[in-house]
Amino acid sequence: MSEQVDVLRLGERRYAAEVHEGEQTTEHRVTFGQDTLEDLTSPPPAENEVVAESVRYLLEKEPSTSLPHDIDLGEIRSRDEEFIPELRARLGG
Repeated sequence: MSEQVDVLRLGERRYAAEVHEGEQTTEHRVTFGQDTLEDLTSPPPAENEVVAESVRYLLEKEPSTSLPHDIDLGEIRSRDEEFIPELRARLGG
């Protein structure tokens, strides 16, 4: 299923992500630390792209309705060893 991910900056490394999958729309708050950015590429990619690709990565594993409202990319990074390498590939790094 095709999904659309809209990203809005809320503050420093804090974003709102709205996911549209068919008739369903879900909203998520995504946060991350500088260390997550530094692990991706040098120079770090645009933060909104990191958020959008991270959400798309998670959507490959489960539907948007199963994603938590609050998503901490640092937590995903620590428990999913494929996350950072996959994000690097998606962001061209």
